[in-house]
Amino acid sequence: MTVVMIKTHGDHIHMNRGGIMRHILFVIPVVISALVVVTLTAESDISLPTSSSTVRASADMYRCDPKSLEQVQLEFPVKEPTYLPEGYKLQVVDTTSFPGMVALYYAKYEMCHGVSLSNPGDVIVITVGDVQGSAKEGNIHAVNLMNDPVEHFKRDVESYNSVIPDAAKLIDKPESTIPLVRMIEVNGHVGKAREPMKGYNVYIINDGERSEKVVEELSDVRAGFVTFYHEKDKTMYSILSTFPVEEMLKIAESIP
Repeated sequence: MTVVMIKTHGDHIHMNRGGIMRHILFVIPVVISALVVVTLTAESDISLPTSSSTVRASADMYRCDPKSLEQVQLEFPVKEPTYLPEGYKLQVVDTTSFPGMVALYYAKYEMCHGVSLSNPGDVIVITVGDVQGSAKEGNIHAVNLMNDPVEHFKRDVESYNSVIPDAAKLIDKPESTIPLVRMIEVNGHVGKAREPMKGYNVYIINDGERSEKVVEELSDVRAGFVTFYHEKDKTMYSILSTFPVEEMLKIAESIP
């Protein structure tokens, strides 16, 4: 059996055979067998496992995650935005799901736990990663980021965008269907951004004699992102939502 994957993580799209790569955004596994199922989905801009919970519940019904930064102990600085779309408030602070990272969930309603980072619906998610801590542990990507943030993001953007033609061909859509990742600057900090996008399932049926491909366009919208490296704090911020990049940039620019 041969497994071919295209993976991205909001900053990368990678092609890989038989291995697991660091970043995830498009996941397109192609398994050559009696039934081949290919899935194209948009994931988040982090390279860590994501929560699949979509619970809307009052905090007293379950054992809920903390609801403010004052309720948790952190080993690296985490700053909240001063601007949010009308009605949004911090509902969940998750310090346990992602090693070396904190996830903040903002919504217009009470939440008990976080939601999927790739498909957050109307929730705004802000992740904050401890780049300096990762570098001290020997993470080469964190080291390279700290040494040259511009080159790091430039390489990420080029890598992601280079695979878009192949991904578009796979779903039988024009390349413009898949939004480009672009370089940005947030209060002097370098970063990258991508608009939200449609999700797709691609099914390839191979019965040994013939091969047929079926492309399904999903009804939901996958999160876009604004990501930047906070050089002073040596942390990485990612804002994930279905809002346009323009609105996510407003949120990012309000982070001190």
